[in-house]
Amino acid sequence: MSENLRPVHESDLRRDEYSDRWSKNLITGAQGATSGFNLGVAEYTSESFGPSQVHDDQEAVYVVDGEGEIRLGKKVYPVCPGSAVYIPRGTPHATRRTTEKPVKVVYAHGAV
Repeated sequence: MSENLRPVHESDLRRDEYSDRWSKNLITGAQGATSGFNLGVAEYTSESFGPSQVHDDQEAVYVVDGEGEIRLGKKVYPVCPGSAVYIPRGTPHATRRTTEKPVKVVYAHGAV
């Protein structure tokens, strides 16, 4: 077993800041994940959609707090706690809040 197999806590990790959100990668290759697997948490703080993200892998997003909208390609969908979204490889996407509270999500990336 890898010596890196241990729990990590969101509060112990540095967050990456963007114009519309912050995010933290919780599980990556540093913890022994393979095939590009990544698990993280993000909080969308902007009332406006930020720049579209496009990834070379697939992504799944699960909303844990807040209400907002996610844009997938040219379509926009409402999201709230309990919403799950699958984002295929190469799909432009962005998220925004529609209330005072940020939209907090857990996301996972994996190889196609």
